[in-house]
Amino acid sequence: MKTGRMMIAALLAVCCHAAFAETPKAVVGVEKVTESEDMESRRYTGLVVSQSVVNLTPRVSGEILEVGFKDGDFVRKGEVLYRLDSVQYEAAVKSAEADIAETQAKLTYAEDNYNRNKLLHEKKAASLDAMESAKSTLEAEKAALLAMEAQLITAKDNLKHTVITSPLDGVAGVTNFTAGNYVTPGSGTLLTIIQVRPIRVRFSVSTADFLSMFGSPDELKNNGAVRIKLSDGREYGEAGEIELMNNEANSKTDAIQIYAKFANTDVKLIAGSTVSVTLYKKKGRTTAAVSPAAVMHDTEGSYVYVVDQANKVEKRYVVLGNATSTRQLIDSGLKKGETVIVKGSHKTMSGMEIEVETEK
Repeated sequence: MKTGRMMIAALLAVCCHAAFAETPKAVVGVEKVTESEDMESRRYTGLVVSQSVVNLTPRVSGEILEVGFKDGDFVRKGEVLYRLDSVQYEAAVKSAEADIAETQAKLTYAEDNYNRNKLLHEKKAASLDAMESAKSTLEAEKAALLAMEAQLITAKDNLKHTVITSPLDGVAGVTNFTAGNYVTPGSGTLLTIIQVRPIRVRFSVSTADFLSMFGSPDELKNNGAVRIKLSDGREYGEAGEIELMNNEANSKTDAIQIYAKFANTDVKLIAGSTVSVTLYKKKGRTTAAVSPAAVMHDTEGSYVYVVDQANKVEKRYVVLGNATSTRQLIDSGLKKGETVIVKGSHKTMSGMEIEVETEK
């Protein structure tokens, strides 16, 4: 009996010791809060548009003698595209020059006649009527010379327009008239040329997005940039520069049109095509960042477990910002250098003392 009592006492002692022994600390993985630049961005659908589209029409009538390009060619400013028959216009220039020469001769005679009659009138050898008549003839010849000079300007201008050149660098479309056709100013468009380098991408941004991301047109232009994806899903290599913002919002959609400029050196951006646009900031604000695994959620919001220098845990609610593929940005609630739990959060609660997992 005595032996039994001793065994029971020993057993009770072991149980009491176990009950009052120190509870093992939870082992968790932690990381330091870092900082990251918040490159805020938004996605939209954009349309590729040319900033200059020219429809060439004939200014004079004539037969097309030569077409100086092939359909779809890239043409340079000043390059000859069409030559019209210029014979009648060259003749008109010669005729106008001859009329000027004749009128100048008449004007010289009228000046001499007026000066002679004026002198005779001063000597009482010619009547006032004769002098006034000579003066009238002189003024009429001066007017005639001005009219002839105007005719010469018109004739030269018509002759100039028998050679039709490209007004810009761009891609020529399909010509509507080939060599041998007779065209007039009423014939309509000969050719459409579209500027493709540089080119624009137009997209619409809600005024709410514009105000929250940039706040002013100057900030948009200075700190905004654009990346695009082509219709086949590939990223386009070069970034676009914000060129301008339209001067009014659409009253129905509360959106405003923005134009981004691309050099388009490889001419992959085709006017009229649709692209996916990402509008982002060149320089963002610096904000706290953690691994997504550190963030948890409950009915009150998003929170993290912060570990202090004594390895005690604090449950802290935070305001989430944007996220990248590897980091969750924190708008408020954390600062750089603080320690947060990223592994084993389910084993902890606020106020507990934990043990930090050692790296292996």
